[in-house]
Amino acid sequence: MNKYLLDIATFPGDALLAWRTDGAHGLMTELAERSVFRIARTAHYNLYERDLATIKKVAPPEGVEVRMLAQGEHGLLDAMMTRRRRAQLERDLASRTIFAALRNGTVVGYSWWTPFFDSALDFSPLALPSDAIFHGYVHVERAERHRGTASALFSAGERYLHERGARACWFLIKSTNIAGARTARGRWGGRSRHIAQLSYWKYPFRTKRRLTLAEPE
Repeated sequence: MNKYLLDIATFPGDALLAWRTDGAHGLMTELAERSVFRIARTAHYNLYERDLATIKKVAPPEGVEVRMLAQGEHGLLDAMMTRRRRAQLERDLASRTIFAALRNGTVVGYSWWTPFFDSALDFSPLALPSDAIFHGYVHVERAERHRGTASALFSAGERYLHERGARACWFLIKSTNIAGARTARGRWGGRSRHIAQLSYWKYPFRTKRRLTLAEPE
C-alpha cells in the first residue's frame, strides 16, 4: 500500500492510542509524522555510554511487574504500541531484548535493547563495541510516569544483559529531554560518559546528519 494511504488508514487507531498513552504530545507527534515530518525535520541527540557493572537494582512501583517478554508474548505490546513504533521494533525483532512493565497483566511500559545500532546511528563511523548493547527505545504510559517505572525497566533489563556478558550500554537522549537525561544518567543507574552529539536534518529530497565526538572526560 502507498505510504500516504497507509498513513491515512492507520491514523485514527494510532491517534487514539497515542492520546491514551501519551496525551496531547503523543497525538501531535502522530499527526506530524504523517504531515510536516514527511517534508522537513530536525533533531539533536546526545550519545552516552553507561557502565553496566555499576547498575543498581530498582524495584518497580507497587502493583507493577517488570519482566522480559518471551517471543510469544510480543502481542501484549499492542496495548500501547502504534504502527510506526511496531515497525521499528520488527525491523530486527529476533535480536531485540524486550522488557515490559505490566499492571494487572496489561503493558503500561516497555523498553528494548539490541546488539546493533538502531537507524538513527546507522550512518555513523562509530562502531558499537562487541561487549556493549544499544538501548533502542523506552515508553511508559503517562498515568504510570514519575513513579519509577522507567527506572525499574532500565535496571531490570540492563542487569539481565550484564549477567549475560554485556559490559556497557550505549543510548541516545534528545538534547531537549532534560528529565530523560537525568533519569538515564544517574537517578538509578551507574556511571555514564558522554560519547558524542548527533544532529539530524531532513529537507525535501535531502537528509543531512552530523556526528561530533565529545571532549574526553
